[in-house]
Amino acid sequence: MMRTYAIEVFCQMCSACGEGVRMVPRSANDKEYFAQDWFIDRLEALGLPYVQQGRNTYPDFWVGRDEAREGYEIKSLAFARGRPARKDIDFNSTIPSGCKESSTTFIVFFLYTGRGSEERTVHSVSLSHGDLINADHELADEHLNVAVHDFGSFADGFIRNRKMYVFPHPISIDTEGLGRNHLIVPSAWDLSDPRIKKVEIIDRTIALQTIDRYTIRLRGRGQAEVVSVPAEDAGKVHRFDVFEIA
Repeated sequence: MMRTYAIEVFCQMCSACGEGVRMVPRSANDKEYFAQDWFIDRLEALGLPYVQQGRNTYPDFWVGRDEAREGYEIKSLAFARGRPARKDIDFNSTIPSGCKESSTTFIVFFLYTGRGSEERTVHSVSLSHGDLINADHELADEHLNVAVHDFGSFADGFIRNRKMYVFPHPISIDTEGLGRNHLIVPSAWDLSDPRIKKVEIIDRTIALQTIDRYTIRLRGRGQAEVVSVPAEDAGKVHRFDVFEIA
């Protein structure tokens, strides 16, 4: 069985939700830090060592030490009028996956109620292995942000080619997770713990084609010219186990 901090982290988050511990915005304009601060409180309650990375860096947190460390990326969306604000989430300047720098990486996704300077009530929690949304580790590790120089009339400008990647959030994939707290890990881990129970299985199948490159024209109009190639592991099924508190 795979050894992971995710069970302890998940149980601690579920306990806080059960006790009604809310997320506290730093200001009325805070759109991300309240979720990270709430997560930090859970790590500190467990006594887990962690390192918080800077903005536009994946993942947001390294938890644990040395070879045992795991990555945790924090994402959140408002839940209002009976549904999440969006079906997807943004990743600035980096491609997410379930492995970063040879370390397992998770997506911690929250739905919350409340807005502005109000304290936020946690509506749903998904702690999912990053492979649930993208399993191409090599592509994620090779990602680069580059600058194109000599741009503009006088060739003294440059294009900052920092991309935005958009993926479905975990609850868009695990629709049974709406209004619940779920831990999602690869079935191959054979995870077993008396504190959690398996409630579901999710299969994700590798698409037949993968995008190899695309070209954007600076002059004129038109869509990007996209070149796709056959995926090396096309048709492979990635199976995930879904757990709740026992």
